[in-house]
Amino acid sequence: MKPRHESAKQGNPIAAKLLRKLKAAKRATPSILAAIAGADDLQTQVAAADELVGLEPAHASYVYAHNLVSVISEEITAMNEMAPFVEIIAKAEDLYVPSGPPISPLTTSYFTSWAFFDACAGVANETIGTIVLEIGNAFGMQPELLRIIQSMQDSRMGLYIQRGIEGSCVVLEDLVTKKVYRAISPAGYLGQRSQLWYVRILPPPFSGDSDHVVFTMPYIAIRPDPYDWLVYFNRTFAHKSTARIEDYEQHMKYGPTREYWNDFVFEAYVNHRTDVIYLAGLPDVPESRPNSKVNGRGFGSPSQTH
Repeated sequence: MKPRHESAKQGNPIAAKLLRKLKAAKRATPSILAAIAGADDLQTQVAAADELVGLEPAHASYVYAHNLVSVISEEITAMNEMAPFVEIIAKAEDLYVPSGPPISPLTTSYFTSWAFFDACAGVANETIGTIVLEIGNAFGMQPELLRIIQSMQDSRMGLYIQRGIEGSCVVLEDLVTKKVYRAISPAGYLGQRSQLWYVRILPPPFSGDSDHVVFTMPYIAIRPDPYDWLVYFNRTFAHKSTARIEDYEQHMKYGPTREYWNDFVFEAYVNHRTDVIYLAGLPDVPESRPNSKVNGRGFGSPSQTH
């Protein structure tokens, strides 16, 4: 999948302005420099982080990188150039109150991944993730860490059919691309064969690894069935003479609007457990989503229990 910002002809003006300011005031950004600096070996850094003790190494590597992006994001969003992102994220936080059920169906891992890597702003459709990558490149972030953050930036939510369990991993097949992933599910939920999962899958972080990582808590689409989702995609791309895999991937990452998939999760919520959240409905059929405005309900209203 080719991220939108890479295909833009205008370059990355927000990142360029930030870099000029940061380079001119290098001594005034110790938190950014401290976040970027560190041991040469990323795996050593991850192993030494107390908050990551007990996590699978592959998952811990992504959590470490995600936390680093969060630290840098907090620093740079105080700068005027980042005002568009502050507005986008503040509005979404007020609307969805992300934290996970019972407060909101949008979990913290889901929402922050969207906020950092999917929510675009500016003429070049930059994200906080693309800007962090440019800052990291400019100030000497280690290549291994840059690569992991790039993997997170390139990632997207997707729909996957559960094809079985192998050891401690779940086997997931992308509904549209048909690619199959053997993945760690850090939430502990492995599910049942033929379930439809809505999750963000990240590639193995280190060479030699084979297991992918389900970075978000699993959302399980209990209805409609996969066939109806394929019909949905056919409707969505009906205006195109030939719908391509890239169209699907762009749709899953960005949606036709910035809030499209957030709205879907918010309104499709049915029920949850500590390790899984259940959804129902289709994005373009309001009547199918339990908490849609058409149904006169909102999150927190009684709905069907799974």
